[in-house]
Amino acid sequence: MYLKNIGIKNIGPIEKLSVDLPFNGNNTPKPIIFVGENGAGKTILQSTIADALYEIGGKLFEDIQKSSQGGGYEYFKVLGGVNLKTGCNTGFSILKLQDENGKSIEYVDKIGVATEGDFKEFIKDFSILPSSENDNEKKVSEIEDRRDALQQEWLSGVHFYQPAYRYEEPFWKGKSFYNDILFNEEIRYNNKLGKEIEIISSTRDNKSFLLDLVLDFFVHNQMKSQSGEFINKMLWDSVNSILKKILKNEQCRLAIGTRGGYRVSIMENLEDGNEKQILPSIDNLSLGESILLNLFINIIRNSENTAILTSEMRGIVAIDEIDVHLHSNLQNSVLPELISMFPKVQFIITTHSPLFVLGMKNKFGEDGFEIIDMPSGKVITSERFSEFDKAYSILKETERFEKEINKSIEKSRKSILFVEGDFDIRYIEKSAELLKKKDVLNHIEMYDTNGFGGLDKIWKNYNSKLSEIVPQNILLLYDCDTNKSKGKKGKVVKHIIPTTDNTISIGIENLFTNETIKKAKKHKSAFIDITPKVEKTVRGKKIIEPEKWEINKDEKGNLCDWICKNGTKEDFVNFESIFEIIDRELVNRGSQ
Repeated sequence: MYLKNIGIKNIGPIEKLSVDLPFNGNNTPKPIIFVGENGAGKTILQSTIADALYEIGGKLFEDIQKSSQGGGYEYFKVLGGVNLKTGCNTGFSILKLQDENGKSIEYVDKIGVATEGDFKEFIKDFSILPSSENDNEKKVSEIEDRRDALQQEWLSGVHFYQPAYRYEEPFWKGKSFYNDILFNEEIRYNNKLGKEIEIISSTRDNKSFLLDLVLDFFVHNQMKSQSGEFINKMLWDSVNSILKKILKNEQCRLAIGTRGGYRVSIMENLEDGNEKQILPSIDNLSLGESILLNLFINIIRNSENTAILTSEMRGIVAIDEIDVHLHSNLQNSVLPELISMFPKVQFIITTHSPLFVLGMKNKFGEDGFEIIDMPSGKVITSERFSEFDKAYSILKETERFEKEINKSIEKSRKSILFVEGDFDIRYIEKSAELLKKKDVLNHIEMYDTNGFGGLDKIWKNYNSKLSEIVPQNILLLYDCDTNKSKGKKGKVVKHIIPTTDNTISIGIENLFTNETIKKAKKHKSAFIDITPKVEKTVRGKKIIEPEKWEINKDEKGNLCDWICKNGTKEDFVNFESIFEIIDRELVNRGSQ
């Protein structure tokens, strides 16, 4: 079973999200990675997928859903208005999945009023009809006519969710302090799945699974695959392949110990034919190594009934914040390598890690996986992943950044304009085109410093005798909201972009007219965040805070793209003030 389509409206921070999940030409799923800042809706999305698995699994098996005290069963994801986006009174999440026979299974979680047209706006061929009532509704497609086939698909496939709060118990922790409630051994009966959907911790289950593999091999060693290999040995070898990749040691392997001692240890084969113990127990792995090993053993354990090779295992694995607890090397090189071992498993992942995204690009290529920026739902490339910019901004605070700036100044014979960001440069270049000021830019070089902190460092470097001997004029142009004072030292000048009374009060976007911002908002409401007018009383005094419009920080790049593509001379009219500053401080001063 694979997830095909996602539609979410007014849930959590998500205003509107429509995603068609990516597949290769042979219908195998591409890994999909959802990125975005904290509070962008990534975990809300993952919880919706997990909830759908619980609802579908609950129709197939008796051991999935938990009974409610008032009768019926508890929902994995609570139902009702608590899930709504602030200020909204209606919203929904809809998912469309597809089984191995190509038949659809749909999921609905509705709050308030919704129509068939509302659903079809997100997923065109969605067939479940919402109730016409202003109520809370959760349901999935009727599947009774294919229940046996779906049960078999679930028993042989993987369908689980690992939340960001997953963990593994450390080897040094006293056993009486273990969270035993998480570990319940059950015999598998008819109509029972016998597998977890939400997996928080799994070391004990996986150690038991490994012991069972060894026992089955010795008791039932006549069981062979069509290729003639022992089935359980193939699964055992797959687990060892995962371990070798995690430890970056082709000679290591798992070993089974005697009763009363460490049951599952890690050994290394030596060149002389002997072996040595690396770790007395898999419990002694680091937390990151343990979480990674258990995550992928979970896939094998959940597929053991039919799948032999990791390349044939199928299903859905949703992982929230996959980079949690992982060292940079595990994120960048090991994790993508492990994911590639399971090409028929649909990995639905959230992350904050640019190293993981870069590792996925190196392993799969730009077209081999997909990155979705939250909460917009826009497909982006790895280079547009905002965490790269943030990581680089930290690097720019280093001594190396100072050397880069100095080198740029030494190389250029033209006057230099330093601005806070790349968007500033793009807006200035576009305004020069529309306002016929290109000749002004021909006299200067422009560089961005990734924030006013970069401008401050340049001013600090040249606030000395050095400012008098540099070969050209230098202008540091701060945004209007930085509260900086103007300054001049030798050939180095710092200036502030003039402030207007326009709707947007922060950044270079303050220069755009209210009409321009309204046009942009009409094109895409996500461009602008609006805080309503607020009346409050502080120490007995009534205070009125006016309505506030701000550029959404995750949409700044998209807004820049749209304005630079569609903007007119009238939209950029206030940029004349920037060219007056450039003319006065760089061009004309350079000719004096």
